[in-house]
Amino acid sequence: MKFNFYDLENLYLKSYPDFMVYKRGFIIGGTHSGCGKTTVTMGIIRALKDRRLNIQPWKSGPDYIDPGFHSLAAGVPCRNLDTMILSDSIVHEIFHRQRGELSVIEGVMGLFDGAGALDERGSAAHLSKLLKLPVILVIDAKAMARSAAAIALGFSQFDKDVPIAGFIMNRVGSESHYRILKESIEDRTGIPVLGRLPADEKIHIPERHLGLVQDINENDFDEIFHKLTEQVELNINLDAILELSENAGDQYNPEKILFSEKTKKQAYLKIAVARDEAFHFYYEDNLDILRHYGAEIVFFSPVHDVKLPDDISAIYVGGGYPELYAPQLEANSALKQEIFGLCEKGMPVYGECGGFMYLTEGIIDEEGSFYSMLNILPGKTVLGKKLRSLGYCQSRLQFDCILGKSGSKAKGHVFHWSELELDDQKSDESFVFQVEKGDQVIKEGFAYKNVVGSWVHHHFASNPEMAKSFIEAAESYCQN
Repeated sequence: MKFNFYDLENLYLKSYPDFMVYKRGFIIGGTHSGCGKTTVTMGIIRALKDRRLNIQPWKSGPDYIDPGFHSLAAGVPCRNLDTMILSDSIVHEIFHRQRGELSVIEGVMGLFDGAGALDERGSAAHLSKLLKLPVILVIDAKAMARSAAAIALGFSQFDKDVPIAGFIMNRVGSESHYRILKESIEDRTGIPVLGRLPADEKIHIPERHLGLVQDINENDFDEIFHKLTEQVELNINLDAILELSENAGDQYNPEKILFSEKTKKQAYLKIAVARDEAFHFYYEDNLDILRHYGAEIVFFSPVHDVKLPDDISAIYVGGGYPELYAPQLEANSALKQEIFGLCEKGMPVYGECGGFMYLTEGIIDEEGSFYSMLNILPGKTVLGKKLRSLGYCQSRLQFDCILGKSGSKAKGHVFHWSELELDDQKSDESFVFQVEKGDQVIKEGFAYKNVVGSWVHHHFASNPEMAKSFIEAAESYCQN
């Protein structure tokens, strides 16, 4: 039996939106991607939860995978904080909206990695300064001894406005190895080393092309969590971490922009959201924004369910790994026929990235096998052996649709290994979005009736009118 990573519906009942003026917490940053900060963060979250603390987990940046693990560790949904996509005021609003005794935030990439060589936006360092939270830096100590002190010193001196309050060493080989690391770092920086994790594959989660693997056997995952938490309790000074976070955080009363009482509506229609092992990449705040505008979110599984939830007014299919479950998705003909029929009747349906793949004619996997999907939008998606697109973007609608009026803009992120193969060339006017990504301007995504699909993961907080328009389209569908 695979670990039920995607079955998080019970967690939403434990999320209590409520503004708090004071937020206590810390950021776990890293020297680089792959240094082990996700593993350290998971272990600390679970260990603190085991102490009966009410933990609110966060992920800096656009990641959709790590938040799933942190949600499971904490028992409440992990959320994203992204200073590239969102304004400072919106970041504050989202952060202060969640209630918890302690916020634990995993950084993105290396601590200072952001928008560019001279631009800190999007980095964990920028988030630390914005929210006035201390940073605990994870250093991969494999094949390194006193040289780790040079790395620690460089990071502590790089930007004095970023409060690095401690270090955690990952993949430590022995007690003597740790002693050298700790003594040299504390001597040169004056900042404490708060603990370590051993070089132990039993607490390591393997990676896939979009990030950490999630379809792990349930018993194996339980064993990983057990061993990881045990190592954290034995080797990381949790009391010191709690102490350094005691007076951290800003005294801030954010303006309610996204979740204003003036725009809040009681739930009056249902939106079916795909959530299973094939589709589970969502910005959690997207769902909350839809709820704010009057949606009741009900989940369904395109892999397992033979019918949609009753009395729905719209469908939202996020990203994920549909290519890995293409045979099951193809075989679920009853659900596909139901969704296809509703699309033809004009039900609003929005698919992003993996959801876009599900809406097309089908998926061609790495072996060249074709699996038919919903066949609502044109083209076949072909899984490649290299990354096709990665990065932040801004989209602009080329014509009116369920997501807004022509010309409206929203920010988001793209990350996919598949590409769209079309049987015939489409004119630029056929594509629903004009997408700006760096110096590139591309046309992509399609619309058919009230169906829209695109590679972009949009963050509704960058333009709440997108969510509002989707709700209004669902309302209009109900009235017709």
